[in-house]
Amino acid sequence: MSLTRRDAIKQMLKVIAAVGAANFFSYEDLVAMENGKMIKPNIIWLHGSSCSGCSCSFLNIEDVSVLDILTRYTNIIYHPDISLATGKQVTDLLDKASKELKNNYLLVVEGSIPVAMPHACMMGDRPIMEWMEQMSTSASACVAAGTCAAFGGITGMQGMDAGVMSIGNFVKAKKLNKPVVALPNCPMKPEHLIYVIFHYAKFKTIPELDAEGRPLRFYSQTVHERCIYYSEFQEKNYAKKIGEPGCMLKLGCQGPVTKNDCMQIGHNNNTNTCIKAGHPCIGCASEHFPRQIMLHTFDDKRAIAKFKNFKFEG
Repeated sequence: MSLTRRDAIKQMLKVIAAVGAANFFSYEDLVAMENGKMIKPNIIWLHGSSCSGCSCSFLNIEDVSVLDILTRYTNIIYHPDISLATGKQVTDLLDKASKELKNNYLLVVEGSIPVAMPHACMMGDRPIMEWMEQMSTSASACVAAGTCAAFGGITGMQGMDAGVMSIGNFVKAKKLNKPVVALPNCPMKPEHLIYVIFHYAKFKTIPELDAEGRPLRFYSQTVHERCIYYSEFQEKNYAKKIGEPGCMLKLGCQGPVTKNDCMQIGHNNNTNTCIKAGHPCIGCASEHFPRQIMLHTFDDKRAIAKFKNFKFEG
């Protein structure tokens, strides 16, 4: 059943409220964007080394119509998965945008940049690292969509030969002097990107970030601090196997060393999270994901030494 415009705006306002943007973005702002009285942010989306899972997550959002986001509240210049342009049309489009839209678009990058193996990720006849440098130079800001883009993630795990760099590290290495918003999650939560887009639309700047470039709105606390089993942890009531009630820290839960808002905004349209599904947090939003050493037990001295900021008791 199709929504009326009134219902569609109501749905969008619910999402804005859910992600904490209601204190600066109002109903009047949404109407102004629809009527052309507020400039819609230009978005250019690039793929580095990735599985396209973050794009799938964004395009499958159900709380609001993704078409509304793409057409009424943003101006999508290019997205690899949904744009009709192919081949030379794409390269010409990006060349034109980098010249004519200087400092007037958000560059969303999904996946990491394979600097040691440039041919592993090509667009046209040029490596993605060249496109990344060109497009980020002209962008207002960059958004690292997902853990691979934010920290390297699975594409940067031990054994990979591509020598990938996160978007933030790439921008620093090239001395591009552009702000980078990191939105780690595997896959990225579309609600986080919506927050960044509306913040940029309203203030023409990025939201407040932590030391790792993550929005404080979502990454100010660890999963452990917000966990539904935190009281069980305080009582030292630990689950002995997956599926049992109790704190899952002894089963390898990464909550204490992972900053994320999973207890407030879950994956798949807030359907579920690792912990709510009865499984330890895998730490997919952490800069250490995927880990070589897991916190299987309190007796794992290697793991305890790796994460010194957390006080282990048990």
